[in-house]
Amino acid sequence: MDEGTLYVARFDENGTGVWLPLTPEAVAQDGRTLGSIFGDLSDIILNTRGAADAMGATPMDRPEWCAVSPLNGDVYFTLTNNTRRTEANAANPRIDNDYGHIIRWSEADDMSGFEWDIFVFGSNDSASAEINRSGLTDLNEFASPDGLGFDSRGILWIQTDNGSDVADDTNDQVLGVVPSNVVDAEGNQTTITAENQEMLKRFFVGPNGCEVTGLAFNPDNTAMFVNIQHPGNWPYSADATEVTPAGTSVRPRASTVVIQKADGGPIGV
Repeated sequence: MDEGTLYVARFDENGTGVWLPLTPEAVAQDGRTLGSIFGDLSDIILNTRGAADAMGATPMDRPEWCAVSPLNGDVYFTLTNNTRRTEANAANPRIDNDYGHIIRWSEADDMSGFEWDIFVFGSNDSASAEINRSGLTDLNEFASPDGLGFDSRGILWIQTDNGSDVADDTNDQVLGVVPSNVVDAEGNQTTITAENQEMLKRFFVGPNGCEVTGLAFNPDNTAMFVNIQHPGNWPYSADATEVTPAGTSVRPRASTVVIQKADGGPIGV
């Protein structure tokens, strides 16, 4: 790094967190400085994961994409899955996490810490309540949240790269939700639960075998551009909805598709 300081996060059980600097002077959990453990700043950066462990940062379930709300600055991060987790922590509460989740935090005014919650848990709709903690149904079940982004109106778009049993029910997809509308009886923002899960809606489903990844919008939100990565045996013709006949093999082609409403109006509303 030529400028600035690299920080790692510790998510505490009380819903708060702190940013821990990775600098030679930073004091690790064992009382030593990172400089005495790893060397100078370049050595610390090259050993970021070890330095983070030494500082007591929270090991997460494979962070992927980050998105910041244009309405209030809250930060959302996809944690795609972690089937190797054997010990849970507050921010990653499911061991052998097949489905992933999305964590959210709000920065403190001085940027030294934050308040956090888990906005939504991925799950098969038929999983137990301990796994399906957001009460998802067959209309919005998902796994392995990956791509993530807000449009200018504050709609959060979630893309998946599924490798779990959810693939038996649906292909990879795009879901939409307006976090600012997910509120409790007092009007405070809350998380996706069985009582409000219908606010998370499946918007788009990709072809067999694909990953849906990457998204962009035109300025007036009348078009969404979505990447389709490594589709299986698709497309058969210029009509993207036409099913490839059984026994027929075609060259699968990655693509970027554009989604628009028939009336030309803003998408998602």
